Amino acid sequence: MRSPSLLARFVLGITVSELIVLFLVWPSTTILVTYLGLAATDSNAVWAEFHAIEVVENALTREPDGSGHIESTPALRAYQARNPNFRFAIIDNRSGAVLAGSSEELARVLPSGGGIIAIKNYFRLPNDPDPDARGVHMQLAPPYSMVIHGYAMHLEDLIAVMRVHSDVAQLIPFSPFVLFAILSAWLATRYGLAPLYAAKERLGKIDLFSIDQRIDAAKAPKEIAPLLDAINAALARLEDGARRQRRFTANAAHELLTPIAILRARLDAPSEPGFLGDLARDIRRMQSIVEQLLVLARGAERGCLVAEDIDLGALARHMIADYLPLFVDNGRAIAFDPPATPVIVRANRQALECMLSNLINNALRAEPVGGTIELRVRADASLEVADHGEGIAASERELVFEPFWRGTEATRGSGLGLSIVKELAEKQGGGVFVTETPGGGATFGLALPHRGAP
Repeated sequence: MRSPSLLARFVLGITVSELIVLFLVWPSTTILVTYLGLAATDSNAVWAEFHAIEVVENALTREPDGSGHIESTPALRAYQARNPNFRFAIIDNRSGAVLAGSSEELARVLPSGGGIIAIKNYFRLPNDPDPDARGVHMQLAPPYSMVIHGYAMHLEDLIAVMRVHSDVAQLIPFSPFVLFAILSAWLATRYGLAPLYAAKERLGKIDLFSIDQRIDAAKAPKEIAPLLDAINAALARLEDGARRQRRFTANAAHELLTPIAILRARLDAPSEPGFLGDLARDIRRMQSIVEQLLVLARGAERGCLVAEDIDLGALARHMIADYLPLFVDNGRAIAFDPPATPVIVRANRQALECMLSNLINNALRAEPVGGTIELRVRADASLEVADHGEGIAASERELVFEPFWRGTEATRGSGLGLSIVKELAEKQGGGVFVTETPGGGATFGLALPHRGAP
């Protein structure tokens, strides 16, 4: 289930904020300003009268015969308890009589007669001990009018202010402003999100064949630009991966085509001497290429390999023993420089054997006949395999770990071994490097996480 529209949330948030300003922030701010003496206003008295009027008006009970009386409601008693100087009076305009429960003193000061009916008047009482106290004389629903005096602002009065402002009669004049604010918020938010809509359209057109395209973040707001930059960075990584995959596939096809073409040529002349031996060698070459491709593919699928504690020196000694017949057959030797103490690494045993095997094979192909390959295990959980061949030029040391890279077409091998070493080493938190062997040749190194390393 998708989350609500960001545009709708923005508009709703702005609208709710406006209503909060109308019902709460505006009254609270004006009250606070008056209390702190930051402005000389009567705002507190204005806000306080809403609650006083509401309490007295609710205490007026109208009888079916048209008469009325004042009921001592709990709200009226509570209000009088909070405001000891509060007084009120309700007058029947038909007879001029003051309803029972009213303040006779307050009713006596009211003006009587005259041809003008006041809808709402503010007044002060003469000789009032509180010079800031004021009263309100206002018309209620016919036939009554009301007088209140001595009210003061309390926290509870804010609720009455909110009720008054939420009255339909108050909201109708305010509704055009709210509608205008909603429309303005929608247009402004829509305009602000325009770069995201443009980015969505752009992304919708990008596929594997147009992954080189990017989203223009230059004109995007600073709040959105980091998101677009992150998307562009992700596209760049995907483009690089797709390019590598295409190059890998093309190279794999090329490497397989050569032995297949040779195999087909041999099958055309089965009577040639050494036919079966040549056939077996071609099949082994194709099998080796396919197996190494599978190692790369499986490594990419599995992600992290299961690690265990391995004695690197013991594993190297075991691998050398396995390769001794091959060294002898090829007229090469190997010298092993073991560590002074056991070096325990955290690695996947099968992957480590595969990496070391590829490094030894690589050195075996590069080492001249009669030469000696050097294998060293260091105390810092690294090992080095050095040959004394032609070496690797400094400009090609980054390329040597690319799949199918070979220095020349005459170079033996499929060009997959070193890329497999790099792939498996990085998946186990390690790394590979290549340096020049003193006196000539190349030294390939493998660094692995030491036991206890994070």
